Amino acid sequence: MAVGDLHGCLTPFLSLYARLDVTDDDLIIFLGDYIDRGDESLAALEWIGRESLKPNVIALRGNHEQTLLDCIAGRFANRFYGSGIGTLREVREAAKTDPTLPLRIVQTIRRMPLYHRMEINGREHIFCHAGVDALSDPNPLIETQDADRIVWVREEFYRHYEGDAIYVVGHTPVQFLGQPPLPIKRFDDRNIWLIDTGSCCVDSGRITCLDLVSEKFWQTERIGCGSMVF
Repeated sequence: MAVGDLHGCLTPFLSLYARLDVTDDDLIIFLGDYIDRGDESLAALEWIGRESLKPNVIALRGNHEQTLLDCIAGRFANRFYGSGIGTLREVREAAKTDPTLPLRIVQTIRRMPLYHRMEINGREHIFCHAGVDALSDPNPLIETQDADRIVWVREEFYRHYEGDAIYVVGHTPVQFLGQPPLPIKRFDDRNIWLIDTGSCCVDSGRITCLDLVSEKFWQTERIGCGSMVF
């Protein structure tokens, strides 16, 4: 099962997750962006950190986790963090009483892989946060991609990718592409599942969980706040 962007909306997600009766036999792949925009960013990141220690849970890295990591490590100017400033402040405030917190966060994010590859129903599936840059090569190997592209790319992926492997990604809310808040299969007839359905980023936002075997999906109720800034 793949899970789209949470963006700090932990409580509504956990309400949905509890209804799915997930067991240790179920493989769960989180597609990144657990933080920023919502009110529970730090709680979401710590929850993901604990869950990702389970053998059946894979928590991939998103661009927001990468940016937080860069800020903590001093590689990124805080003023450019945009919607993540609130998360950064939350981390710094919590660190006053728990000085080990920043290091734990760094360890959690560094533990997050950029992608996961597996076969489902006889087809190769690649899970990552944003995609691959297919502008010059319509079927690039993800292993050759720059890490920043895997967590940040948009149009160069979903407008140009023509490979046979099926990509399952988050990052770009489907509403941003003029679509209703539902996961999109074979976007523009390409082998792409887009399952970021907006969480708290757009007014109709939801969090989506998608079973790639049955292609059945589950969603939270609308939790969006109406802000659409990327």
